[in-house]
Amino acid sequence: MLGKVLGAVVAPVVLGGVSGVLLGMSAPVYWVLQVLAAVGGFLGGTEHPGWRPGLVRGVVGGLLYGAALLGGRALTGWADTIDLGDVPGLLVVITALAGAVAGALGGAMRARR
Repeated sequence: MLGKVLGAVVAPVVLGGVSGVLLGMSAPVYWVLQVLAAVGGFLGGTEHPGWRPGLVRGVVGGLLYGAALLGGRALTGWADTIDLGDVPGLLVVITALAGAVAGALGGAMRARR
């Protein structure tokens, strides 16, 4: 049970917070963390028996990740190295959608095996 909580809640929050801090430090490192987050969303989806539960896991992870990213960004107050556009809060929606896709793909892959 603890492992599931760590993977589904703690990991996206920690990675999101670190990504938010690094958003003001280094664009290349920020993008590497985005790729790691996507891989993590896919792997989280593989813990579920199909695309639907994988999708739910991905949405939750993406929401947590995006919210923590914005929180880390706000804590530093640094200028962003990546332009988040006029509505930075929209990033949470984008990360939730990306997480949904990654998690659904992971769940679908597990169902096929």
